Amino acid sequence: MSSATEHAVRLLAPRNLHQCLWLPERPSHARLRITFATTSNFDNKSLPCILFVGPMFGSRYNALLFNKLAKDVGVRVICVDRPGIGGSTPVPLRERLPVWLETVPALLQALDVKHVSLVSHSAGTLYLLNTLDAYREILHSKAPYVALLAPWVHMQYSGSGLWTAASKLPQGAFSYWSGLSGFINQNVQSLGALSSAFTPKKSSTCEAETSSQSGNYGVSKKVEAEVDRLMADYLFNWESMKGGNEEALLLLKKDASVSWGACEDYVAYVKTLNERETERQKQDEGYAKLKVRLFFAKSDIMIGKQGQNYFEDVWKSGCAPDAIELESTEMSGTNHDSVLVDLEKGALRRIVEEIKGLA
Repeated sequence: MSSATEHAVRLLAPRNLHQCLWLPERPSHARLRITFATTSNFDNKSLPCILFVGPMFGSRYNALLFNKLAKDVGVRVICVDRPGIGGSTPVPLRERLPVWLETVPALLQALDVKHVSLVSHSAGTLYLLNTLDAYREILHSKAPYVALLAPWVHMQYSGSGLWTAASKLPQGAFSYWSGLSGFINQNVQSLGALSSAFTPKKSSTCEAETSSQSGNYGVSKKVEAEVDRLMADYLFNWESMKGGNEEALLLLKKDASVSWGACEDYVAYVKTLNERETERQKQDEGYAKLKVRLFFAKSDIMIGKQGQNYFEDVWKSGCAPDAIELESTEMSGTNHDSVLVDLEKGALRRIVEEIKGLA
């Protein structure tokens, strides 16, 4: 085992990356295991906490992406494996959103966390919006904050050629979605637009071998490349990414009997949210306005400019400035993935620093 591999294994081994809780049996499901991770500074309860809701194949290992940044800025982060991802028990498609909504309060209680800021990427949009609808009280009353990076927009409104083509596949074809994504991940070094998953950063072999510059994980590029390789191996070969199959079906609305819950209709969702926030302001003029931040990639193959314009228009036309403080930003030089994983050009550092500043 090379020194780079040994170092990478040590980074991936800590207990904070391999935690779990159990959801009790319900009439709708058996006992369920949920695996999750936290940043290594999580025991410092004085720091503001972020619940990160990741993309289609996003896993608890996103905590590694956050870890150095979280320690440098002074925040804590929770990353969760949704059903069928990592070590979390698979559930039927119709149970994905309900189980997530069951997970959130149980997880926060287990971690003794009263308030969080909500941050999502891509497919995590659906889960964040449903969380905000069901559990508005978990946001801090003094600084309620949510951020959506590369938010998901159905191809009906985005016109995405990629997802329009995918929607024409028979439902059974999606049983192989995670396997195809895994092959690409481990052989091309980036899942890129196919899945918008946990995405190892592209780097040349030469750079990985020679650079000593610290990257996202606070280690050399060589060790960082090895961490990415091992994560892909663990996730696709030793744990599970099959939940991504159901995620794709959910995003595409392939099963007409399964809805997006509270955000089935984005226009209606924002209207309801605005009404609720307006009522809060009427009841208490000192109540802090909900801060909603939208971050778009400069080039996003998942939703394109049409999807970006649609999502922005929905929020801008539906939010009253007295109730919701809305900001929308396009991040120069980014794509659907790098708007999250590139800590220089992407939005993540800006989000984390704003949350820290509000604490």
